Amino acid sequence: MTPAIRAIRRAHPDSRITALSPRRGMDLLQGNPHLNEVIPMPEGRGIPHGAAWLPLIRRLRAERYDAAFLFHRSLTRAAAVWAAGIPERIGYRTAKRGWLLTTAVEMPAPDTVHKVDWFLKIVEGAGISPDGRHYDSGILPEDERAAAELAREMGLGPSDRVVALHAGANWLLKRWPARNFAQLADRLAERWGAKVLFIGGEGDRELVSEISSRMRARPLVAAGRTTFRQMGALLKHTRLLISNDSGPLHMGMAAGVPVIALFGPTDPSITGPVNGAQAITLFGSIGCPVPCYQLRCPANLCMQQITVDQVLTAAGKLLNV
Repeated sequence: MTPAIRAIRRAHPDSRITALSPRRGMDLLQGNPHLNEVIPMPEGRGIPHGAAWLPLIRRLRAERYDAAFLFHRSLTRAAAVWAAGIPERIGYRTAKRGWLLTTAVEMPAPDTVHKVDWFLKIVEGAGISPDGRHYDSGILPEDERAAAELAREMGLGPSDRVVALHAGANWLLKRWPARNFAQLADRLAERWGAKVLFIGGEGDRELVSEISSRMRARPLVAAGRTTFRQMGALLKHTRLLISNDSGPLHMGMAAGVPVIALFGPTDPSITGPVNGAQAITLFGSIGCPVPCYQLRCPANLCMQQITVDQVLTAAGKLLNV
């Protein structure tokens, strides 16, 4: 979404631009250089959750916003900005909420455009030209300082060949097998003397512990020790990120780190590295339709067919070794 936010700022350089965000998205957006403010908004659907919006609607009405860009197709969010009296309301047309919009943009067919372009088409519908497709990281100076301190604590130096691995993903089926990550980490250390650094959130710590127990080398573990922005700052101390399709993959691209993206049930043409990124995508498609939402797939062959040798070869190219 950050390229679309940047395009709005370029078109309205002197405007006050506020983002409404679920709390889980605020950590990233609060550092966005093109926003003046980030306000938490309620989550949930239906009438029982409607009352939670009333204080925010009153605030938006009092602050007299001129326009609202609706990046989500939610009926509730469209109704909220309508109720707040915001005169321009731009978003994708749906059967239920088209009447709430002043500029109703026709949606692309499902799963036909990259998510970056999905959001850019909304601002284009309002006559705003894109300002590139690259991401804005939202990393602040305090994030840089926290990451530098953690890097020093772990003994990372500027001449070290540090390779970050992210083994997690919000779907289990998007995860490359733990045994593969363990073998890859050992071979990175043995072949090129790489320091292997596992990143991720608190929820990834158990998985990282499992991978570490399978390894001969001793990895560095930052999973659960950083905020999302701090993780992006820490990635600037690395030479390469190898990741499943996940938020850290995109943060790595925003931070300017070369990436190897591991894809199976999701489609890299929709959520993969954007143009201009120094990236290699390994797509374990076995002919199934993608995106695949069979979350109980018993085999997960798509991810399993990506081999350690393939990832190691890709790593050698991006590490120039």
